[in-house]
Amino acid sequence: MKIHNITDSYKLSNSYSVILCDLWGVVHNGKEIFEKSKVFLERVKEDGKKIVLISNAPRPNSMVEDQLINKLGLNKNLYDFIVTSGDITVNFLNHKSFGKTYYHLGPMKDKDLLSNIEINQAEELFQADFVLCTGIDDDELETVNDYKHILNDMKKLKLPMVCANPDKIVYRGEKKIDCAGALAFNYEKMGGIVKYFGKPYNEIYEYILNRLNINNENILKKDLLAIGDSFSTDILGANNFNIDVLFIRSGIHKNEIVLNNEIEKIAKNYLPNLPIKLLTSEYL
Repeated sequence: MKIHNITDSYKLSNSYSVILCDLWGVVHNGKEIFEKSKVFLERVKEDGKKIVLISNAPRPNSMVEDQLINKLGLNKNLYDFIVTSGDITVNFLNHKSFGKTYYHLGPMKDKDLLSNIEINQAEELFQADFVLCTGIDDDELETVNDYKHILNDMKKLKLPMVCANPDKIVYRGEKKIDCAGALAFNYEKMGGIVKYFGKPYNEIYEYILNRLNINNENILKKDLLAIGDSFSTDILGANNFNIDVLFIRSGIHKNEIVLNNEIEKIAKNYLPNLPIKLLTSEYL
């Protein structure tokens, strides 16, 4: 594997017409927008390029946008549109049969996602055809260990899980938070069946490319640059979809990376079959 350290992310972006930019860990940390990322987005938009913000948030893009603009202060003019794993999950559930009734495993803050789902929601596990997992109820106080009982009950009922956020963890500020992906990962280890939506799975990238070409603009994969901070989602997803990707070292793996030459070891731990070329930058 060859590690290519990029010292100027903006200069790299000149070779592409569309940027697919991860949010948490790249643009913000849940509490504030990173100033360097804001400047990058401003310069790319000044060049007339398209920017798609792509997130594994298990909620509608409208809710993510509201948080970005009204809570974190990001200018709406700095991107073209937002796509979330929640959007892709709802699209699948409404158009393909996974079951007629679901049980929601997740916090009430995700109720906006549920309002877009056209099938029935069950009040009890035994009434459901599958479980829709959007995360941990109180992620400031709880971890996956607090969910062993319900995962065991799901396994006994042989209920498949639909996971609307493949991320296992994020950092809110400096605090590590367990996500829906951690629950799904534990359920799989128990022998449960899980269907994921979002990065690194192709559906979210296919949706974005189709939307970019809705007006016959003829945007191809070679025109896309993905930017992200997770080997398991951003880097793997871009490689699965065969598009170029820039890895941000100051994101989710920051505590694992002490020296640049350790990136190869860390990458191989997560992705043994990662392609030989890896573009990296400390910050966006």
